[in-house]
Amino acid sequence: MILAVRLSSELKTAVAPLRRTLLPILLISSVYNVLLLAGSFFMLLVYDDVLPSHSVPSLVSLLVLVMIAYGFQALLDVTRGRIMVHVGSMFMRSVSTRILDLVSEFELNRGPMPQGTQIVRDVETVRGYLSGPGPLAILDLPWIVVYLLILSVFHWSIGLLSLIGVAALVALMLVNNRLTAPLAQATVRASASRSNLAETTRRNAETIKALGMASARRIQWSAAEADYLRANDRFSYISSTMSGLTKAFRMFLQSATLALGAFLVIEGEATGGVIIAGSILSARALAPVEQVIANWKGLIASRLALGRMRDIMEAMPDRVEPMGLNRPGRELDVKALSSAPPGTRRVTLADVTFKLQAGDALAVVGRSGSGKTTLARVLCGVWPILRGTVRMDGATIDQWSADEIARIIGYVPQSIELFEGTIAQNIARFQTPPDRDAILKAAQAADCHDLIIRLENGYDHLISPQGGGLSAGQQQRIALARALYRDPFLVILDEPNSNLDYDGEVALGAAIGRVRERGGIVVVIAHRPSVIANVSHILVMNQGKVERFETREDFEKRIRPPAPIAKSGRPTGERTQTGKSDAATQQPSGTQAREQAMDDAGERTDIPAEIRE
Repeated sequence: MILAVRLSSELKTAVAPLRRTLLPILLISSVYNVLLLAGSFFMLLVYDDVLPSHSVPSLVSLLVLVMIAYGFQALLDVTRGRIMVHVGSMFMRSVSTRILDLVSEFELNRGPMPQGTQIVRDVETVRGYLSGPGPLAILDLPWIVVYLLILSVFHWSIGLLSLIGVAALVALMLVNNRLTAPLAQATVRASASRSNLAETTRRNAETIKALGMASARRIQWSAAEADYLRANDRFSYISSTMSGLTKAFRMFLQSATLALGAFLVIEGEATGGVIIAGSILSARALAPVEQVIANWKGLIASRLALGRMRDIMEAMPDRVEPMGLNRPGRELDVKALSSAPPGTRRVTLADVTFKLQAGDALAVVGRSGSGKTTLARVLCGVWPILRGTVRMDGATIDQWSADEIARIIGYVPQSIELFEGTIAQNIARFQTPPDRDAILKAAQAADCHDLIIRLENGYDHLISPQGGGLSAGQQQRIALARALYRDPFLVILDEPNSNLDYDGEVALGAAIGRVRERGGIVVVIAHRPSVIANVSHILVMNQGKVERFETREDFEKRIRPPAPIAKSGRPTGERTQTGKSDAATQQPSGTQAREQAMDDAGERTDIPAEIRE
């Protein structure tokens, strides 16, 4: 291959269509290189035949022929250049979908992606090199032998001088490779670190400004910038030095060839035409090597890029899309489930087992760090399973295709992220064509329809990468609508009320109720007691394990405090001789309503720590 690097089977498949263009390019290059001889032979005939004979018709004929040759030469050069541009585009199209899948899934399966999103830039690096003159220069290299043979026909000494020149340039090329390969890797690493720092700064601009971290960030940026410039400058210095030496050596060799030709003419061993023709042809013989050295930086960068792409693709092989199954509708069965953050073996979820039927809703409660969010991510297939199974109607999640999963699972993550586009597109998960009725139904189910239509342009309100001026609560309501789009069977909500006001919590409870009424299953990570009233089961977690799994009725019986004893010695609520209960005589009017409101708001102090935490 032009880039001379070991490819994975996946990359070999990606570049297979490119190989079909290799033979046409070789044929075109062959004719092109033959036509390049036209200038040398034109000068040889002019000096050795036309000038001695003083034949103007011969001169005109030769001029017409060389013009035709130059015309075809230009046409072939443009043609093969356009073919290489097409080759670069073909390569990019063949791997683009796979690259996006790697960017979106690698960290969820294997941990942090090496050098962040460098793989996206790697594809562009390879495409840019394939579309440029570098590969064509490599294809022209074999023609050096032809040029040297012709120079040897002129005179053996001219051929030997050109051979020495080619050998010297090849030696420079090898030295260039030896010096620049490690520097190219260092430059890429420094560039990736710099890009990641810029991205995290952009993403956390609000926090950086609020906490006065701008100065510290500038110091980090200056250090990253210095590392990048240091590596890049050394790489560029060596590349430019080698390129300059190559050009100077080629010009010297051309002059040396002229001097040698003049000496041969003086000695009577060559004609005047050999001087000019030999000089032109020797320059042409060195041109491919010079072009390869000039494009060496791109060649090394492309080889390294292909190597990184190969390593990442081999680390996460492409998954064959499953045949798919019918939409589930009966149960969710979790058995002995264990999981850990991608790329680590530190188990944060161990031996979790529970079973829910259609119409059930589960509240997962527990202290911070008890594994609740890990459970949510595993249930929707975001994080990998170390042991155990998650099944819907007896089938594991990976038996449905990605498009089918979009209709089966609705998910509100702990950290809400709306994507750049309209509110309607976000609710519809950017599926095309969007289902208008399903969008409206989802918004109404999340009780955010009125909220949306009050915005500028309503459902066509454009959301920018920073949230488009929406509050955290508004974004959370829209994210809930996105999760409810097209009535998924399993709805997973990770702290869906963290930014909601009282009306938002009421809407959330109603949404959970509607999912249950239509036979769906809801799993909600709960930090507020108000969610408990809308579920059928409670799962208490502690240090990644299930501490208790029970129905809401059993949970309420367990946490209900014993009736307080009144001064009369009877339990509160027992009738006195006057017919009034102690509770009625001791509590002011409206207390029960206030306690209920506090319970709804999560302010009750008699709620167990497993809920309040």
